[in-house]
Amino acid sequence: MDVRVGAGRAGSATGGTDRPGRTSPSPPLREGASICVLEVADQGPGLSPEAADRVFERFYRADPSRSHEHGGSGLGLAIASAIAQGHGGRLELETATGAGCVFRLVLPAAGPGPD
Repeated sequence: MDVRVGAGRAGSATGGTDRPGRTSPSPPLREGASICVLEVADQGPGLSPEAADRVFERFYRADPSRSHEHGGSGLGLAIASAIAQGHGGRLELETATGAGCVFRLVLPAAGPGPD
């Protein structure tokens, strides 16, 4: 697992905007806006496009074999996404089957208002 922290401008390479292969329940940030980024990446099996489309839904678990006894209620990503939106940012996922996952928290560097 890799964790990266940085700053930059919202765009297709850095995050905060929509592009193919990137999923988020939140609206995109303005292209070029100053952002702070926190990424968590793994080299796991990744998610199918169908699972990626649903991963931010409340109570959804991509692995149906996981029960409540073995951890996870399916609320974590929905809550984290709502918190990100409350701060003017967004939580996003980039994944492909067999290619791991990158979860990215993108927040405006200057707060929710204009830079």
